[in-house]
Amino acid sequence: GCRVKEVSLTKDASTNKLRATKLTYSDTKSGEILELDNIDGIVLALGCQGMQSVVSSSPDLARLPTFSAAASLKGIDVISVRLWFDRIIETRSPANVFSRFEALRGAGGTFFMLDQLQGDGSGMAELWGEKNDEKNPSRGSVVACDFYNAGGLTSLSDEDIVKILTDELLPSAVSKFADAKLVDSWVGKYPGVVSWFSPGSYTKRPPLEGAGNEVLPNIKCAGDWVRMGEREHGAKGLCQERAYVSGFEAANSLMRSTMDGSFKEHCVLPVREDEAQFKLGVEVNRKVMQFFPRFWTR
Repeated sequence: GCRVKEVSLTKDASTNKLRATKLTYSDTKSGEILELDNIDGIVLALGCQGMQSVVSSSPDLARLPTFSAAASLKGIDVISVRLWFDRIIETRSPANVFSRFEALRGAGGTFFMLDQLQGDGSGMAELWGEKNDEKNPSRGSVVACDFYNAGGLTSLSDEDIVKILTDELLPSAVSKFADAKLVDSWVGKYPGVVSWFSPGSYTKRPPLEGAGNEVLPNIKCAGDWVRMGEREHGAKGLCQERAYVSGFEAANSLMRSTMDGSFKEHCVLPVREDEAQFKLGVEVNRKVMQFFPRFWTR
């Protein structure tokens, strides 16, 4: 792997615009510092911590308010857990949410039944880290649990976090978990890595177009936190889907800004239209809020 150290900009004498021309990075395995010259373009597909790291080590980027503002934003703590059980546990849905449990300590949580998401079970061997694709009755459910805004849980040991899941949260959500035996577990803690859409942060979030085509045409931004402007997608409140779509839009924009000839844009599919009752609820809420102050956002 590699870690970006610095993005260098120069001014194009013919257009009087800035251009990214060189990228310095380190090889995480050897520690060697390497350079890429004559860069055509860059997509900064970064979260808040990544943006802070790149901008703080790139004086040229830091001089542009767009990037220094984005680098000032903070993220929330996340804990990711994987659990392997000795039996298959049936649930009503493979995707589920934890909410309002005291054991969450202020966090929000989700759990996904990865074995159910595999459908016909053909990927169970991979879920268990095994090579043999033959059915094995000892392979039970594999559960992916994630905690967001997890500051109240990060100080706990991995064992305590797993115990909260297996003894409290999962059995409370699906009673059959109480009869299952845990075979293996893994816990990852990631402080400050996920976008925090806090009040007042919108104007500091990086635009899809970066500093703009009139200033720096060959650097674009992608991620769930970018402001997409006229390219905004219907997956507005869905972080993973929005990040995915923004990557295509950033690539399309970069090609439009840097290519002299024509090219085939990647087609981004729109989300389906909202149902009538939802549209009605949104319109009623909009009209009601015209007469009530939004005191909770001040």
